[in-house]
Amino acid sequence: MGEQVRQLRVPIIGAGQGVWSWVHIDDAAAATAVALECAPGVYNIVDGDAAPQCVWLPAFACAVGASPPSRITEEEALARFGPDTLYYATRLRGASNEKAKRDLSFQPRPLEWLHRA
Repeated sequence: MGEQVRQLRVPIIGAGQGVWSWVHIDDAAAATAVALECAPGVYNIVDGDAAPQCVWLPAFACAVGASPPSRITEEEALARFGPDTLYYATRLRGASNEKAKRDLSFQPRPLEWLHRA
């Protein structure tokens, strides 16, 4: 993904309102280990601060040393990338980690690359 962003192959689509959830790899590993000892179930192991594409993509580009992403219309994205990409960029809703916080005592760390000033 970082290489694609550095090559400017990942644009912000439309208003970029698709909301993505992220997680630090160490938090994912720790939650997985704890989940092995808990009741079976589905847990969303994500940070507590999902962000729309128009926020996370420029922050990610900066973090990987890329130029700011370009913008394209939803129509352009549909033609170039198809309906799945269009959905993720414009309509996806972030996941809730409430069950993991409650049942696994999951406390995700802030994602530094996303929350830089």
